[in-house]
Amino acid sequence: MEGTAMVEPSLRRLQYFIALAEHGKFQSAADAMHISQPALSAELRRLEEFVGRPLFRRSPSTRLTPAGHALLPQARAAVGAAGRFNDIAAEVASGAPRTVSVGTVATFLHRGLPEAITDFTADRPDMLVTTREATSADQFELLLGHEIDVACGHMPVQHPDVVCTPAARESFWLCLPSELRGLSLAEAAERPFVIFRRSASPVYHDTVVGLCRSHGFEPRIRHQTTSWAAAVEMVAHGLGIALVPTPIARSSRGDERLAFDRIDSGPNAPQAWVTTRGEDQSGPIGDLSMAIVVASEASAGGSEVSAE
Repeated sequence: MEGTAMVEPSLRRLQYFIALAEHGKFQSAADAMHISQPALSAELRRLEEFVGRPLFRRSPSTRLTPAGHALLPQARAAVGAAGRFNDIAAEVASGAPRTVSVGTVATFLHRGLPEAITDFTADRPDMLVTTREATSADQFELLLGHEIDVACGHMPVQHPDVVCTPAARESFWLCLPSELRGLSLAEAAERPFVIFRRSASPVYHDTVVGLCRSHGFEPRIRHQTTSWAAAVEMVAHGLGIALVPTPIARSSRGDERLAFDRIDSGPNAPQAWVTTRGEDQSGPIGDLSMAIVVASEASAGGSEVSAE
């Protein structure tokens, strides 16, 4: 209204916005936020008045408008930053160690991440490092929402508030039952494949399919997994063959049921990335992220896997 100052939205109002976006129903969102449905509706109307555009379409079902989609990541980031401030303030007040949270895909656990964390905390006993396994895509949302401080994955993030640093590229190995030792990838074309489900990891799924195509065939996908441990175990039981990255091949080399043959991955080799928020680059979070990059590069230096 003319002559009336618009009050900036409170964090609580942003939480209501996020709740409705996630639940998709006013009553469900109201229940989750422990307020009445009319009160939630009134708060969201005030938020829409501040923005100047509808954030939700109410009919035939509740869903975000383009304006709502544009503002949802920012709302999550604001609420997450406030929560992170409160956590750190509590740690400072109590004298407890400051916590740094690292998001990671499973392969970074075989690529020097544990060693980087151990060395970092040895140098900074006042810091506590926690880890959270998540897909590369999920880590982006967690990072912007301040739920993690470092993201270790396979997707570069195009966002003005983050900094992505390339880590090691991954070589791939043909993982075979030991009785098929010496079989080439081309010779394995007719055999069943164990492969990452694409919804779990588009990068790994597409890399394996691309490597097979570069060798002149489409993989016969029989088993799909969401973890490398499951893929390797299926191969060990003779259910198929798989293409696995070096960290997984290296960690499995002592299994007598398996044999490995290195594949020329060329430009198909996926790039690993370590990502932080730009505001954290000059502090301990930035130091930890660079330590992870260095550890990743060091772990990729060797090419030997098989102990034949």
